[in-house]
Amino acid sequence: METRKRRADRVSEKNVTPKKKKKHRGLKIFGLIVLLVLLIGGAIFGKAYFDVKNVMVKSYQTIDRKTTAKLPSLKEKSSFSFLFLGVNDKKANDVLVLTVNPKKNKTTVISLNRNIYLPSESTTLKELYGIKGAAGEIDALQTLLGVDIPRYMTFDMRGLGDFVEAVGGVQVQNDTHFVSSGFEFKPGTLSLKKADEVKAYLTKVGDDADKAEADLIDREQTVLIAIISKMKSANTVVNYKKFVNAFGDNVKTDFVFGNIKALGLNYNGVLGNITKENLKPVETTIDGKTQKILSEELVNKAHDRIEAALNE
Repeated sequence: METRKRRADRVSEKNVTPKKKKKHRGLKIFGLIVLLVLLIGGAIFGKAYFDVKNVMVKSYQTIDRKTTAKLPSLKEKSSFSFLFLGVNDKKANDVLVLTVNPKKNKTTVISLNRNIYLPSESTTLKELYGIKGAAGEIDALQTLLGVDIPRYMTFDMRGLGDFVEAVGGVQVQNDTHFVSSGFEFKPGTLSLKKADEVKAYLTKVGDDADKAEADLIDREQTVLIAIISKMKSANTVVNYKKFVNAFGDNVKTDFVFGNIKALGLNYNGVLGNITKENLKPVETTIDGKTQKILSEELVNKAHDRIEAALNE
């Protein structure tokens, strides 16, 4: 049988305009992260305990932030906020401030457009990550929104292939015909099984930079949804070690092992009720260029929503 890679050697690249669907990509990434945290946080007995502990040492990364914020007691099921960034190379594609309230089994998500321009930084949220990293992002947002953000977590989208292998492969619907890294991807149902194949699938293709990026984000979304569906299977739970290894390779955070364990034990209901607020920026002209910024009204609205979620 001819493989996808062999077919690619004789097929020239061509594109079919895909039908775009509006998707809450950031929430899907967050759902994947929370499921992983609960999975590894709940593995507190026997060898699994030490596997998780070792992985968290690998994922743990302090940041040299300028602002300060204290994490409340997770053992007492305190509400708190943290910054989640879905990153690809040196850009932040998903910027979410999440407030979890375990007593109400509720998560409040403030989603910020990655192209929001920050006058104080003279750049956008998307580009700021490549300049100052997670520290710059958390400093800028804590200052802008006027709320404490004691922790951060980043998820490297380039590592999705590791999670695909961990679930034994996924099937996705593909709209665009293209060739990447020797693999041919035709429109229709695709079966992705190996990390290198997923990496090729999640590559920008085409001469139009904006369209190439939009298409990439759309493909990342379909893979994420497929992974989350497979994670719920019994086979996935049995093969937890593949997941914790993928977590260690692709997630960076300043949550320590004790924090993750407490999240797994005390915060396992936070996905039961998710509310999401998209902050839509307004356009303005700064130094002769059109930029997207948050109005004072939206900043105040986000601040009030987060404070309300913390104190419910």
